[in-house]
Amino acid sequence: MTPAVFKMPLAAAMAFTTMVALTPQPTPGIKSGAETIAAAAGKAIYFQYPLPSWDPHCLGFGSEWRYCDGTVLRRCAATGAVWLHTAVDIKTAIQPVMAAANGVIIGYIVDPQFRGGVLIRHETTNGIVITQYWHVWPRDGYRVGTAVRKGEVFGDIADMGSRTHFHFAVFTGDYEANAWRGALPPARCEGFPAFPSRFVNATDYVQARLQPEPQKIVHHCRLDPQL
Repeated sequence: MTPAVFKMPLAAAMAFTTMVALTPQPTPGIKSGAETIAAAAGKAIYFQYPLPSWDPHCLGFGSEWRYCDGTVLRRCAATGAVWLHTAVDIKTAIQPVMAAANGVIIGYIVDPQFRGGVLIRHETTNGIVITQYWHVWPRDGYRVGTAVRKGEVFGDIADMGSRTHFHFAVFTGDYEANAWRGALPPARCEGFPAFPSRFVNATDYVQARLQPEPQKIVHHCRLDPQL
């Protein structure tokens, strides 16, 4: 459960702008900073779940945005419609959090109530995808511009007392302000797009892109009957 409106801090926004803004054609043979970082991260061909276990919490993709006790977190002022959750919430204790796929950290912000939020940008064979992680503290050395590999531990679950859990979302497309949204209205209101916008069910998305397990090779020995 995350707040629906966030602003990227100036430093993070500047770093991200440096990475993705249109720039003059580079000198032949010289890679830009963004190209270098993307090359280091590698294409995101396969995904994985960011935690070793995946037990759903009280809110799923498209659930009304409420605390587990039913308290509404946001409504549209004009209609009273409850906003809908863009992510899946997962039960967890405080433990390491892994990158869902190869990518680059493009955003980190802190909310006093919901702790840390991280965005990781992935170049897939079908275009750009952004994974959203909330209630997470990044580890030392992980900041905007850091390339990560699938399964690499980059942070830890934040302690939220009895409300400790993990929020994970998948946004299909390159960065825009809405990639931070933890919820969206069921119909456009107050300048926000209608759910789901460019969000998809994160569990379904990852499940469809898990790396296949290697096939086991079984050797059969043929024993010829003795003459």
